[in-house]
Amino acid sequence: MGYPSLAELLRGVLCVSKKEARQRIAHAGVPVAVPLEPEQLSVIDRVLRELPPHIGAADREQAVEVLAAAAQSLDASNLVPLGREIVNRLDPDGALPGEDELAHPRREFRYDTRRDGSVRFQGCLDAETGALLGAVLSPLAKPHGAGDTRPLPERQGDAFAELLETSSTPTEGGERPHIAVTIPLTTLQNGLGTTELSPSAVRRLACDAKVIPVVLGSNSEPLDIGRISYTVPPHLRRALIVRDQHCAFPGCRRRPSTCHAHHITHWANGGDTALSNLVLLCGMHHRLIHHSGWTVRITNGQPEFTPPSFVKRRN
Repeated sequence: MGYPSLAELLRGVLCVSKKEARQRIAHAGVPVAVPLEPEQLSVIDRVLRELPPHIGAADREQAVEVLAAAAQSLDASNLVPLGREIVNRLDPDGALPGEDELAHPRREFRYDTRRDGSVRFQGCLDAETGALLGAVLSPLAKPHGAGDTRPLPERQGDAFAELLETSSTPTEGGERPHIAVTIPLTTLQNGLGTTELSPSAVRRLACDAKVIPVVLGSNSEPLDIGRISYTVPPHLRRALIVRDQHCAFPGCRRRPSTCHAHHITHWANGGDTALSNLVLLCGMHHRLIHHSGWTVRITNGQPEFTPPSFVKRRN
């Protein structure tokens, strides 16, 4: 909506007479015949309409004065940020949400699983939940060190995954939910075969989790279903935290609560669930150990890491 003059804009917004509108402009120190384009007047109009009723006439007049003066050197598009800044300064808390909005905040989350098992999602959160999400993800998305070259979106994706991995999930029937993966024992041991998740991914997940072993026969019939057991019991995890203090990978200081207990020799290959066969790793470095040439061993009671290039040279 446009106005032919600043005085007409004030008449329409403040519901005053033409004479009073001219007087207010003059009192504000703005020339009556300010040459403004219709688009510029529309910006000023929108700013005044965005101000809540409790903003007094004096503040509104000052807002018009500032915008009209700035409009002498700014076009409408460049006047918008100034108008937004004026609204934020005069009404820093913004419009208060209504009772219905507080009772039923808008939150949406949609996701779909693609053929390769990866998941795409989109959604929106109310302001309060959005601020909470930012506060939770921000510290987790910080670079692990000077050598961390992951771009921000990737770090935030890893932070979101870490949040899911370490969150206190709801229970069902008194137990935390499980991800059941049926896999032949030989596939788990030698890493060869086909499952919904890759064998190497299953081995990584099984490092520090509740596991329900299901042994399959040659015709895929279940031969034995073992009992659920913690691969790393709480008392042993506490001892692991005392020894490693944080993610043990060189240069990483991720706190223990966000780390996994990694079996150096996997339990499927006969590795013991013992301090001498465990190391504390954050999610990123746990994946690195499982899916790259890095190796780790315990030397003199402490974890020792070897990069892939060194392993190749040594061999």
